[in-house]
Amino acid sequence: MERDERATGDAQETRFLPPEPPDADPELTPRPAKQPQPPPPQQTYGYPPQPPGAPGQPAPGYRQPWGQPPQAVPDNGQAVAGFVLSVVALGLLVISFGLSTIVSLGLAIGGIVCSHNGKRRVDAGETPKHRGLAQAGFVVGWVGLGLSILAIVAWILVFAIGSGEDSSIFDPDTTRALREAVGA
Repeated sequence: MERDERATGDAQETRFLPPEPPDADPELTPRPAKQPQPPPPQQTYGYPPQPPGAPGQPAPGYRQPWGQPPQAVPDNGQAVAGFVLSVVALGLLVISFGLSTIVSLGLAIGGIVCSHNGKRRVDAGETPKHRGLAQAGFVVGWVGLGLSILAIVAWILVFAIGSGEDSSIFDPDTTRALREAVGA
């Protein structure tokens, strides 16, 4: 192996050079010419292919320049909105211990509807984006709807059972006075 020794200031730096091939001098051998690669086929996501020279397509015989952005794919905002509404409905229901049942119920229904519309757009071929997100929003929306209904039933039972008892945290005289004042 050869050594490349260079003096740098007071110290001497030693580096090893890579081994040379035994047959040929690397500087004298010609490199093979690279063959141009054809561009990959473009995906149209349900749109008919455009003829060469159409707007957004390069003219025949010309390659697409490197800096050109790819074709825009339509977004699926319904799927994203459905997922967000469903997650917020379920999270609000859990965090508030069921006190936000009416709000969670409305958000869950909105999440189910938006997620269904997002799945329909993907199935119709309008866009390839966010099918999984729409499916997740649909499932989470139904879970949120079911838990909201259960929470409503639970709160109704709590109030129905709690109002039928005569036991109270107040003393009996105060409870009787309050009931007479209200008219109950």
